[in-house]
This record gives sequence, structure tokens and C-alpha cells, in this order.
Amino acid sequence: MESWCLGILAGSLGALLLPSIPDWYWPLALFMLCVALRGWFGAGVCLYLTSLSLQLHCYSTTSQQMLAQHSTIVAGTVVSIPQHYDGGSRFILQLDETVKDKAQQGAGSLLLVRWYQVPVQLQQGQRWQLPVKLKLIRGLANPGGGWTEASALVAGVVAQATVLPESAAEVLSSGVATQQQSRPDATFPRHLAANPPSLQYLGGDISIRQQLLNQLDFQLAALPTKPLMLALTLGERPFSDSLWLGLQATGLGHLISISGMHIALVFGWVLLSQRLFATVATPWIWRFSLALCTALLAAWLYSAMAGYAVPTVRALLALVLLVILRLLWRRAGGRQFSLLVAALLLLWQPFWLLSLSFWLSLLAVALVFYLSWRYPKPEGGKALFWAFLRYQLIFSLLMLPLGLLFFQGMAPLSLLSNLLFVPWCSLLVIPLLLLVFLLQIFCPWPLTLAWQGVDLLLQPLFWWLHYSAQANWWWSLPQPSVWVSLLLMAGLMLLLLPCRRRQLPLLCLFCLPFLLALRPKEAAVLHLIDVGQGTAILLQQGKHGLLYDFGPRYGAYSATEAQVLPYLRYQGIQKLDYLLLSHDDSDHSGHLALLRQAYPDAQLVSDVKRFSPELNCRQLPLQWQHFSLQVLWPPGPVAAPVKNDQSCVVWLQIYGWKVLLSGDIGSNTETGLLDLYPQLKADVLLLSHHGSHGSNKLIYLQNLAPKFALNSAGFANSYQHPSAQVRARLSLLQIPLYNTADTGALQLTLSTQELQLEAVRPGRLVKWLENLPFAAETAATTR
Repeated sequence: MESWCLGILAGSLGALLLPSIPDWYWPLALFMLCVALRGWFGAGVCLYLTSLSLQLHCYSTTSQQMLAQHSTIVAGTVVSIPQHYDGGSRFILQLDETVKDKAQQGAGSLLLVRWYQVPVQLQQGQRWQLPVKLKLIRGLANPGGGWTEASALVAGVVAQATVLPESAAEVLSSGVATQQQSRPDATFPRHLAANPPSLQYLGGDISIRQQLLNQLDFQLAALPTKPLMLALTLGERPFSDSLWLGLQATGLGHLISISGMHIALVFGWVLLSQRLFATVATPWIWRFSLALCTALLAAWLYSAMAGYAVPTVRALLALVLLVILRLLWRRAGGRQFSLLVAALLLLWQPFWLLSLSFWLSLLAVALVFYLSWRYPKPEGGKALFWAFLRYQLIFSLLMLPLGLLFFQGMAPLSLLSNLLFVPWCSLLVIPLLLLVFLLQIFCPWPLTLAWQGVDLLLQPLFWWLHYSAQANWWWSLPQPSVWVSLLLMAGLMLLLLPCRRRQLPLLCLFCLPFLLALRPKEAAVLHLIDVGQGTAILLQQGKHGLLYDFGPRYGAYSATEAQVLPYLRYQGIQKLDYLLLSHDDSDHSGHLALLRQAYPDAQLVSDVKRFSPELNCRQLPLQWQHFSLQVLWPPGPVAAPVKNDQSCVVWLQIYGWKVLLSGDIGSNTETGLLDLYPQLKADVLLLSHHGSHGSNKLIYLQNLAPKFALNSAGFANSYQHPSAQVRARLSLLQIPLYNTADTGALQLTLSTQELQLEAVRPGRLVKWLENLPFAAETAATTR
């Protein structure tokens, strides 16, 4: 059994390195062969690959069938708590069997839906018929950012959809759509069914979880720790930026997010109360069985209140297996049980290999069993304290390489934060909070004093998170390679070995590549940040930076906040010297106030007067660090009647290499540039206006003769940037094109001898998850 389970784990880890997943029948045939030869380890590997291949095939087929419709009408149930923001909502929709009395494609599948200008207040449990435009799930790809495609696989979401605005406008203009009442038990206005056939409210009961959220949202409105209470009871996290930064800086995200630890705590608390069942069932065996089932029921209810988040589902399945084994009186050691649970979970949901929380949970459980075997059972309060301290110290050390690899930084307060608040919350705060929450469910009036008491208990944690965020205790470090992180992990695991004679020399040897990877780098680097349909370029030399454009900002969404600022922190930019805004357009101007707040000493260079720049474009210094800068356009304050043609065109030189950043200029301005500078050349060109067909004319590209052409555009954008005409011109001139929609963020390193271009997407660990037009991780050219 252990060999079979280890084979499944090895197969899941090996699948991370595969360039593609084989068709299901090949690993299935090898599985049968291994079973015949009694090779249980190989059978486990093949069985996992079979499960992964089958589920990936089903997911891909459903996704392709949905996307083939492009624009269609869907009907389904809102199965998540809708997230509301300025101008719209986002939610998960589970498709019904039929739509408009016809079988629906992809029935039972999940869609991520964005609905702008929602005419009503959406609630979990409602059923809707919506006209939507379907799109492949593809997120932005920046180092240090999330991986949207992997998250969609783990959650089972097959496509993203946008509700067509025409129908929403019809509803708004009809005057029949009304805002839903705030009371949790309010019914939705039935007369919305009289709206146009493409958009209909189909009824449905508001879920109990949504009703509880509405109730708590109202009752806890005046309490400062309300976000923490909602997170620990219903799994909803309406956190401010300060709270998110505080959780990152303290390493307490696992404590606030309902996970396996919380489910296990609820199970354990109820199980410890088995003596209460003495009056119900006198025989011990029946009393113990009843306690097990009651504890499992409590864990299931808590998981349901958390919206069946993936970590809670994993913990719940593990508890189900534990209860079954105990009821059947089957004994299994901690190691065997952990391996069996991990293997069964991976077979049931093979995409969980892409979930970092799954592997962290597995590491935590393995560490608990190792320490319980390695060290004697603690007896007494003092021994228990030292055991807890030892566990937290070792776990914090082992988390260091994983944090560097996946989160690009470390939290020096992690050990102290966990020592202080894990026992405080686990033994006192969470039990009392859940008890008050349970009483509130059955109580007809608000338990104001009880909620205020819980708020008082959460105040130390709340203050600690805000302090850590304001003091900037998160240390952002450059991302080491996968192999460097694995070597560091192997070195730290030497601390767990019983023999300590050679631990220190081996630890130093394994950590040496990590220390070399973190050495200060003074190379000149140009970063083209992936901000979707917009532009944000960072020039970096050491810890200094110059930012050219700040990404798009539409309504409540700000790429400056979501992508640019995290990217600057990731690259270790401590001093941003200049903010250069090319022109006044929302996909370039971003959220300037956030940048000024994060880097108050940065000088704004722009011709856009409404932002009150310190310098205009022509006042940009001729030298910044090792870069030579020259503004080629505009020649004066008002050079063009068209806004795009007023873009600041900047020509960079360093080590003899020439880079042209052309903003959104059109063909007329391109011609004007060639007239002003007939000898203008560029080794690297940022395509004008995101690759629009009205720019980047053949004579312009031919005269510049770049070695690389870079472009910043959104995936499958409605403007079709870069256009087919521009692609054809580049192909004719044999100029390679690197587009952020395909490659993710681009990093161009300029040295005395070489230009080296690296892309994020091809460099990711899981190759089969990416679908790229090229497979090379880097491109380079030399003199």
C-alpha cells in the first residue's frame, strides 16, 4: 500500500515537469502491466497520470465546446458569494441542464462571470439566464503574481464570461429592475421575468450562507475587526490593502483563511466532548461512534459555511476517511494514513497538484509526524511549550525556500507571529467566535455584547497586522531559480537528520547557490510589465528605477495597484527616481496617486498638465544612471492635435544598445520622426500604439531595423492588437515579435556584449499548462 501511495505522489510531482500530458490510454496500459508484474510503485505513477489525463481531456473538451459558441445565452445558478465593485459584480455561475427549453452545452460546468452595470443586487442561490460573451481563461503573467490558469483548473472553472452590455442597458431603460431589499429573507422581484428573453431572472432561493453574510454584514458594521470575523466564520475576506499586506508580512494567512487547521480544530473540539454523550448511549463503543459522527457533522457544517473552499474540502475528505477507518476498527499509523489520504485526494482531484496549499498542508502533516517520532512525547506545560516552539521554528525555516520561490520574499515576523497568535486564536478566539456565531444563527435578536467581546479579543491581532503592514515587514527578494530553491530546501532539511556532525558544513554548501543568487545585481534591465491592454515599462539599475507609463485603470480596477506596484517591490526597487507619463490615456496613466504614495520622492515627467508634473517631457534629464535619454517627440508643448500623437517618444542608449519607446504615436508622427532624425536606428523597438495597424508602417520599421520588437497588449483584446498587418510587416522584415499577451512580462537585460530577453510564461515550471506560440525561454543577440 505504501509503495502504491508513494507512486501516486511521485507521479504528481513528475507531472509538474512534463512538457505535455500523454493520452490516457498509454498510462492506463502501463498501469495494467505494472499490476501484472506487481510493481506497485510504477502502478501508482501510471494510475495518477491516467486520472490526470482523463480529467484534463474532459476539462479541455468542455472548455473548447463552450468557447466555440463565443457569444451565446447561458442559464445557471450563482454558486459563489458575488463580489461587488464599482460598476459591476463578479461571481461563479454553475450551468443548468437546459437553457430556453433546450439542452445546454457544458451543463454542470462553472463559469467565471463579470457583469458590468448590474441592474440588481446579486445573491448566491439566484438563477439567471444571461447573454454572454465567452473567453478563454488567461491571466496576466508577472513574476511574483498569481497563476490564473492553474487556479481555474483547481476550482474547475472552464471559461470566463462577460454579460453583454446591450441587455443590461435594456433592463435599466425599461425601468422595471429594482434593487433587491437588504433583508436576508427578501424575495427577488418576480416581474423581472418580463424583461427581454435573453436576460431573465429565473428565481431560486437565496442560500443560507448568503443570508448569514447579509445578517452579519449589517450587525458587525460598527466593529473594526469585522473583516476578520467574516473570514473566520464564512470564509469571506473583505480585507483592506493594509490587512492583506499585514497578513503577508506576518505569515498569518493560514490562520485567517479557513483551511484544514480550522476544520480539524472543530472536529477535535466536538470529539473531546464525547463525555456529554454518556447519558445517550451507555456502552463506550456507541458513545465514541456517536461522538465521531457528530464531530464529522460539525466539520461538514463548518466547511459548508466556508463555501466548500478547496482546503476545507481536502480536510473534510481526510476526516471522512479517518472516521470510516475508526468505525471499522482499522488501525493505521500516522505515516500510512497521511500517504493514503494524499494519494486518494490526488486521484480524485489530480489538478490539486497545482495547489500550493495542498503541498504546504502535506508538508505540515509530515513535519508533525516526524517531530512526534523524533522527539519524546512532551509532558507538562514547559515541555509542551518547547515542542511547540521547535515545530514553529523548523516549519518557518522550511517555509523560507517555498516563500522565496512562490511569493518572492520572506516574512521575518512569521515565527514570532505564529508563536503569539496561533495558540491565542486556536484556543480562545476561534472557539468563542464560532460559539457566538452558532448562537446568533438561532437567536432572533442581535447578540451585540457577545460580538463586541469577540471584537475585543481580536483587537491584538488586528493591531499587529496593521503595524506590520505600515512598518513594511515583508522583505521582497529576487526570485531564485527552482533548483536553487530546492537546494536550499534540501540544506534546511538536514536540520531534521538525527546525525548532526556534518550538518553545518553541508547546510553551508547547499545554501551557497542561494546566497549567490541573492547577490546585488547592477545590470541595466528593461522590464515590460504584463498589464493587459496598456503599457508599463520599468528601467532598472540596481535599486533605482524609472517608470514609463503606469498601466490601465478602469473603474475600480487599477493595474498600477494589482500589477505594477507588486512588480516594483518584487524587483527590489527602493528608489523610483522618475515617473514618465507618455500621454493622457487611461491605459497608460493608471493610478498615479498610489505611485506617489509609495514613492513620494519620484518626480513626474509629463506634458499632461492636469497631473501637475514637476518636469515636462523635454526637461527629462539626458542621463539617468548608466542610461542616456533623449526625448525625440514632441518637439514642443503642443505638437499634435491628436492625443495619441502627443506621446513622449524616448530614445535610450546604454552600452551602445539603442531602445525606442514610442508610446501611442500614429503613422503621421512616425513620418515626422524620420524627417527629424533620418539616421534614427533602434536595436529594440516598442511597437507604437500596442501594434495598431494605423502605426508601425513598413518604411518606419524598415528604417529603424530593430533586432527585437516588443509589444504590450491584452490577450484576445477587442482591438485585435497587434494587428495582422503589423505582424505581416514584421514577418516580411524578419523582425521577431514578443507580445506580452503571449509571453507575459518581458525582461531585457543589456550588457556590454549581449541583449538577453526573458519571458515569464515559457519559464514557468508546469510546461503543459501553457499554450504558447514559441517554446524558448530566452532570446538573445550579440554584437
